[in-house]
Amino acid sequence: MNATTGNEEHDHTAEVDWASLAPEGGERIPELLETAATSDGALSDLHDIIRFPAPGHRAAPKVVDRLVDLAVSPETSDMDRWRPLSLLLELVAAHPEDRLPQTTDLAQWRDEVAWASSNDLEKVRAQYRTWSEEAPDEQHHHRMRNRLAVLEADDGVALLQAELDTYEAVLARVPDLVALLHDERNRSGMDRAGEWVSYLLAFLPTESERIVSEITSASQVLLAKDLRPTPGASATSVSEAIRQAALGSGGEPLPAELFALGLLGDPTDVDLTVGLTHQMAGGNLYNSFAASVALVLIHGENTPREGLRRIGRGGGTSMGYEGLFDESWPHCGNRSPQVLGFLALGRAGDRSRRLRLDILPGLLKSDEESRALVAGVGLELVLGPRSKERTLEEHTRADYDEETLKVLWAIGELPDDAWEDEEFTDTLAAWAFPENAEEYRALVGVEPDDEPEPEPETARNPAQAAPAPGGLFGRLFGGR
Repeated sequence: MNATTGNEEHDHTAEVDWASLAPEGGERIPELLETAATSDGALSDLHDIIRFPAPGHRAAPKVVDRLVDLAVSPETSDMDRWRPLSLLLELVAAHPEDRLPQTTDLAQWRDEVAWASSNDLEKVRAQYRTWSEEAPDEQHHHRMRNRLAVLEADDGVALLQAELDTYEAVLARVPDLVALLHDERNRSGMDRAGEWVSYLLAFLPTESERIVSEITSASQVLLAKDLRPTPGASATSVSEAIRQAALGSGGEPLPAELFALGLLGDPTDVDLTVGLTHQMAGGNLYNSFAASVALVLIHGENTPREGLRRIGRGGGTSMGYEGLFDESWPHCGNRSPQVLGFLALGRAGDRSRRLRLDILPGLLKSDEESRALVAGVGLELVLGPRSKERTLEEHTRADYDEETLKVLWAIGELPDDAWEDEEFTDTLAAWAFPENAEEYRALVGVEPDDEPEPEPETARNPAQAAPAPGGLFGRLFGGR
């Protein structure tokens, strides 16, 4: 039975040769799709089969329509819509560092895949290797390096094509996806569809004008609080008042919507800027922080100073940058919300320089998965791109300023096991720094911290310590 009434034309699962597209488990895809909205296990298994760049990712474009149908179907419970949406997010933003701070140029992406498809594979690999080495910034370096890693597989070009096809398949369903924003049932509670669809839509800049319009009409982000209708004013009974309260925020924008507006908003849209300013000055700490970040992303080098000031103020609260980003930014791929925020703030260039330098030391210590990425962005911030040739002698003679030393010392204060990460040491080598912890610390003047970290209270009692989530759910919820 088709679970999506009115969308039967999208269900072609019976016509697809799944085993051919996904040699490892492809025959299970139709069965997993049937329960992907209600079963965590099915969702996780499906992700492992079709994730990018697994061999089964060639099946991903064929899965998109079915996942969207599940998310929008009236037969899918309000509490279950997040599952297919979360998988769509993973398919679209498996490598979010490729898409931040600058968005993807779809026409260039199409040309790139077409070029790779029509040339000798060894020639294509060599070109990506060159592009990676000569990249003008860290975003381009990682984008080219990630492409090269995919092309190491014999069917790498087919996987690159599937990644593009998946993105375009999601783009085609934007009209169905934005409709989820207008249902109050999708806007309240934990892990509701309004939150997850906002995260997904944020990575579709090609449809930015329509998405921004839908978000602002679904919420009251463009209205100051004193101009908004009072929620529950029309309730005629206690039960009706309870129902209205359960439905949600009375039009209050979701932090995830503010995240999407930041990535997609137009700096010439005065109404949007004013609306975000209202949110920034509001009493909701999470929305105020998310709106401040959104203003910085939209206006870049012309960002209002107050936006930067309020982000820094939020970082100084008990929630800190980590807690505030966790509440408004997604956890996709292997990147935490705070890492994504750190990368995205690069849109503001020098205007956000001090802010990013403030975030960097804590992020280096707390996020081992992205340590090499963050270190590279930090070194680029103070020393310029990795593609510029340097020597160890230059570092020895250099008289670095306070900001540069802040980055170099933050790296030097990392524990010894950081130097066991090859990607991390390769990053240091790209700027001609020693790949040995002792040599690096001696060069930059950092004494190793022999004081052991205090043992967390929960770790002393294993019976009380909850296990960290792993697999797909570890990536989606690991930062929360």
